[in-house]
Amino acid sequence: MPAIMNKRRMLWLSRKDWTRPGAALLVAAVIAVNCPGNVSGGDNSARPGAPSGMVTTVLLEYQETSYRFLFRNISIERRTDPFPKEPAPAPGHVVRGVLKFGDNPSNAIPFLWQPGAKKLYLDLNRNQDLTDDADGVFSGCLTGPRFPTINHQVFTNIHLAFPATSVGAPMLVDFDFFQYGESGRPLVNVMARSFWQGKVTVAGHDWQVGLVQNLSGQPGSFQLGQLLLRPWEERNKRFSASSEKPEDTMGIAWEGKNWVVRASDAFAFSPKVFFEGHACQLDWSAEPRGREEKLALRLTEQQTALGELRITGSFIQRLVLTGGPYVVVLAQPPGSVKVPPGRYQPYRVWLKQGEAEAYFNFGLPQTGKANVIEEITGSQLPVVSPPPPEQAVVVDEQRPGVLAVGGPLTNCVSATRRGRNLLFSYRLIGAGGGEYWLANGGDRKPPQFTVGRSGKQIGSGQFEFG
Repeated sequence: MPAIMNKRRMLWLSRKDWTRPGAALLVAAVIAVNCPGNVSGGDNSARPGAPSGMVTTVLLEYQETSYRFLFRNISIERRTDPFPKEPAPAPGHVVRGVLKFGDNPSNAIPFLWQPGAKKLYLDLNRNQDLTDDADGVFSGCLTGPRFPTINHQVFTNIHLAFPATSVGAPMLVDFDFFQYGESGRPLVNVMARSFWQGKVTVAGHDWQVGLVQNLSGQPGSFQLGQLLLRPWEERNKRFSASSEKPEDTMGIAWEGKNWVVRASDAFAFSPKVFFEGHACQLDWSAEPRGREEKLALRLTEQQTALGELRITGSFIQRLVLTGGPYVVVLAQPPGSVKVPPGRYQPYRVWLKQGEAEAYFNFGLPQTGKANVIEEITGSQLPVVSPPPPEQAVVVDEQRPGVLAVGGPLTNCVSATRRGRNLLFSYRLIGAGGGEYWLANGGDRKPPQFTVGRSGKQIGSGQFEFG
């Protein structure tokens, strides 16, 4: 039987901001808008056929970042025959194929990759001519150490629009290309660096609201993209949009993968959102066709019943409840809040005290995929496990729902004998027994342990990440 040793302490750890390659501050524009009720506001005219309630319009502006915040794995259709027109040959082998952005053939992009020359050619006009796209030629940079059998290159500042047959809303992305050996299957990860954002004031509090376009099934789609919703004072912090498939995190350093899967800043778009005590339905009519245009996001206030949710933990910076009638976003919630009745699962929890941050490891994404191992590189994608049924929280009008999440956090170490060896594993447990991960980065030291016998230390060590 494993021996469990607990030492209780508050979440109070000194650290620098969590970083990963490509991280930087984003620049956000300030748009003054109106919202219903206690929301300061602009256009309150309702359109025909719109849901009942006061309508507020928020103008979202195009923004680019110097860091990557949304990651998607793109399937490739490999091609052996040359394209009708190709650039001049370069030393080394050539990888030809088609990037498959969803099932719509018009969204596919033919490409030619010359790893030896660190060049990528994209057929942006989709005419099978890889020589006539002046904006489709990119120089790459190596990532990580150089290995003779591995080609791993990143191509930056790529402007895309979907569908190819018309002018769609622009997107700025980076591509991560990886191949093991000349005959190995190429792997491509696309990473977003643009979104649309504005400011809304609700109940006297300013919030940043933004839309991130879809990158995979229906590229360019806002409705199938991500919703960014966080307090305005956090607007200059880098953020991560959620990835529901572990393989989408291929382009992220190991220590950042689970943070992205459980991101609490941006999540799958929902037309129904509840925050600052207001229920809103989100929609829009026209989508922008260029970076200078704005997206007019409408927030329509809705009347909804409310039930009490009691939160037993502490240090909660943000709590996002999904799976119910609304996506509920709570910033620094008190011990008791009113939310729309429903059954919520999964949920995302971000803890913060001072410079220390941690997030709730809520478990398996909706895709059901977990613990994916990439045999080529030996890297492990997010380790996730199915959430037990008791993790769901039910809120109704008659009785309060209780959600045991948050701090204080407890160090928990288990020791298991294997032959003449003792194997130690470390977990960070919060209120209600949930497991948390510290946000990685900076000079944070790994947990350490000592082994004693009869009051005398006989061994010591520290835990390694992963």
